[in-house]
Amino acid sequence: MVKKLRMGQIMDSLWIILCCLAFSGFMLWKMGPGLVALIKGAQPLTAGKELAEVEGTYVSWNVKYPVDVYMETTKTTKVNGVSTGTRKYRSSWLVIDEDRGICLSVEVPEKRYDEMLEQSDRFFDAIQAETDITDGGVEVAGSLEVLEGEELRYFKQVAGSYGLPVEDKVYHIRDGSVHGESKTNIYGISAIGVFFLLIALFILTKTLKNSVKKLLDKYLAQHPDVTMEQLEADFAQAQEVNKVWIGKRWTFSPKMGPNMEHLLFDNDQLIWVHSETVRGGRNVSFYVRWNLIDGSERQVSLSSEKKCAQVMEKYEQFSHVVVGNSAEYGYMLRNDKEAFLNLKYRNN
Repeated sequence: MVKKLRMGQIMDSLWIILCCLAFSGFMLWKMGPGLVALIKGAQPLTAGKELAEVEGTYVSWNVKYPVDVYMETTKTTKVNGVSTGTRKYRSSWLVIDEDRGICLSVEVPEKRYDEMLEQSDRFFDAIQAETDITDGGVEVAGSLEVLEGEELRYFKQVAGSYGLPVEDKVYHIRDGSVHGESKTNIYGISAIGVFFLLIALFILTKTLKNSVKKLLDKYLAQHPDVTMEQLEADFAQAQEVNKVWIGKRWTFSPKMGPNMEHLLFDNDQLIWVHSETVRGGRNVSFYVRWNLIDGSERQVSLSSEKKCAQVMEKYEQFSHVVVGNSAEYGYMLRNDKEAFLNLKYRNN
């Protein structure tokens, strides 16, 4: 008995735990490198640092000499498939790296466009005044990547229009992005991954806490007139339907709720068995519910209405139990329990 109930309890929780761990593992694996980089912080891109040595790492850099925008990215917002407008999303700038004597690409979100434009104006004003920019700048932080494809083509066009040299390998910093993912995505998806991990640990802890042995010992302590031998004997001849064992005296189930803190109940205490369908958004849950004489309730979640009906049918053998989903039964039990008990329970 204990072995079967324990296996049923583990198997019922195992698939949920595995799904949560799978979701958590994928999200943390996907965002893990970016999250680690954010936790460690950006590595300052100092003058003496070779770009090739820090390629692919999370760096910070103070942009002092932005020349011009070479590309803008827009984003279209849609509601129910209908466009509500297009707005600027990000802008990519050709920037001079005076320390290394080369040009870099820096991409910033639209909210930082004015900062870059103001710094660019300061740069050109300094050129006309034949002075240098000694302070200020726009601090950016992101992964140092190699510029490729269409972006590189636009970059070269703008650089050519200003007569600026272009290196064989052009480096690009996308502000607010680590390994191709935005900081918001990294923190958000990582948080969801941790949430799924906590759910898995919670279910595992709950399953271990409400182990079969503990629940049996608890029941025997509350019912000193019952022995383990009696439970074993009743379980051995019980009819098993969808992981619910209906014996002559007791009903057993490894996933009996609410909250899986029960394992069995005495059939003599049962007054009504019925099923219920609970809808939450697109999800549908099916339950068999048992009402006991003391006013308490037990329940078990099954995968279909058909399986609930199969369990309920087995209680037709008990003449003292009301079986069925009539709303009248529920109303009577809530408002006139004495009349409900007179239907069957007291007649037997």
